[in-house]
Amino acid sequence: MPSEPSDAIDARVVKALSHPTRRRILELLQERELASPVELANELAIPLGTVSYHVRRLDQLGFIELATRTQRRGAIEHHYRARAALDLPRRRRRRATGEGPAAIVREALDEAQGALARGGFDAVEARADARALLLDEEGCAQARALLRSFEQTVERIERRSRRRLARGADGSARDAVALVVLFGRDG
Repeated sequence: MPSEPSDAIDARVVKALSHPTRRRILELLQERELASPVELANELAIPLGTVSYHVRRLDQLGFIELATRTQRRGAIEHHYRARAALDLPRRRRRRATGEGPAAIVREALDEAQGALARGGFDAVEARADARALLLDEEGCAQARALLRSFEQTVERIERRSRRRLARGADGSARDAVALVVLFGRDG
């Protein structure tokens, strides 16, 4: 992406990442070389029209680009790729999107409080644990890596669940929240 003033970059990032579907599409395109809206819709288990709209927005904002066109059963399938990773400093990215750890924890605590009131923690699958830890720098790095791995695993589990639900697999959907946090007690 061409170099721009920081305010312009922040505005584009906010527009690109202001919708969770666009964030998920961009993440998927950064993980792989190419993907079509059909492939993305299947992976995310959301309607093709929704994915197509957000792909167009990401393309207009310059975060992805059309890479190839493939003839498929009388239609043309478009494959996109990410143009560049978002290389803004993490703090500016969080500030621009409003999704820093503090905002995420506040939202999750609101969800937890509502679940407590509704008996959501009485369910068999509910689990909670808290541990006070004393970590050095290496321990903190290892804990952060474990949390990243957890996040990726839970996202894969959710994608598979959404695909099963979209296919009408047996079982009902359960609205759940997984929250794992690592924070300093002294700031």
